[in-house]
Amino acid sequence: MPDFTHVKIGIILAFLAILLGGGLGLSFGCCEDSLKGGLRSSAYDVLKQKYGDDLEKANKVIKKSWVYYKRAHLHSQTMGVMAIVFSLLVVWLNFKPIFQKGISILSGLGSLGYGLFWLFAGMRAPGLGSTSAAKESVGLIAQISGGSFFIAGAGLFALLFYKVVLQKSPTASTE
Repeated sequence: MPDFTHVKIGIILAFLAILLGGGLGLSFGCCEDSLKGGLRSSAYDVLKQKYGDDLEKANKVIKKSWVYYKRAHLHSQTMGVMAIVFSLLVVWLNFKPIFQKGISILSGLGSLGYGLFWLFAGMRAPGLGSTSAAKESVGLIAQISGGSFFIAGAGLFALLFYKVVLQKSPTASTE
């Protein structure tokens, strides 16, 4: 029986990412007008200060903010599923516990954090007057979560490469 002790935290983080993405998707279905209205309200509150009373500029940022919401939905779900696969794979291949824990936590953290990055950037952009300013304001979340996920993926790839290509099989005959 596989031992999931070392991947519990990462799997929980990954499931939270999937729930975030699923919740966003459901909210798009039931409350899209309300969500877009919130973005519009944020932009219109600062229309003079941030957009120079240019409604076209504000609408452009609102539209891009909605794209960021959709990115949050898609990244959370996709990366969450990938993080669970990473976690199950390191358990199934019986890697050392430190590798199991590291890959699982890093990929779970990355999947949740990267979805949150896009969500927060989308929420902040209309009030800041710019999607670039919004991404900059929460950029550390993207760097940490994207980096974590990348390290987990690269680490898993390296471990798989070692196990498949470099490691000598204990049952290999020397005839």
